[in-house]
Amino acid sequence: MIYVTPKLERPIHLSGTPKISVPVASSKPAANLSVWLVSLPWTEGRNAKITDNIITRGWADPQNHKSLTESRPLQPGKLYDFSFDLEPDDQVIARGQQIGLMIFSSDRDFTLHPAPGTELTVDLDKTSIRLPIVGGEPRIREAFLPIDEKN
Repeated sequence: MIYVTPKLERPIHLSGTPKISVPVASSKPAANLSVWLVSLPWTEGRNAKITDNIITRGWADPQNHKSLTESRPLQPGKLYDFSFDLEPDDQVIARGQQIGLMIFSSDRDFTLHPAPGTELTVDLDKTSIRLPIVGGEPRIREAFLPIDEKN
């Protein structure tokens, strides 16, 4: 799944550690949970840097829903609440870019690769992400206003 903001009318500066809260159900007793915050449009090619596309990312093991040291199988179909930090970051997202939130199972670079077929269900009404925007909420609101509306 990917959820995308409107295009930024002004650049924004993210500096710190984003945090996501997301209720997730799995179709199987074990699953991976990966979250990426990305900058769109996606830049392809030899000269693309990781920061051209991926703002930050984070992971959770749903089987550790009660404890980081004790793993328990999930009850398929049951929603579990997860809140976790994404990797800290400090970068400016340029005017004209969009910020996308991707929620998925296996991250090809950082998680196990179980057999395909596990389905995740996300309660979008109860999902939230807290972004460390320099200047706070007023700055992010301003970033989406057309330039002529600000004056």
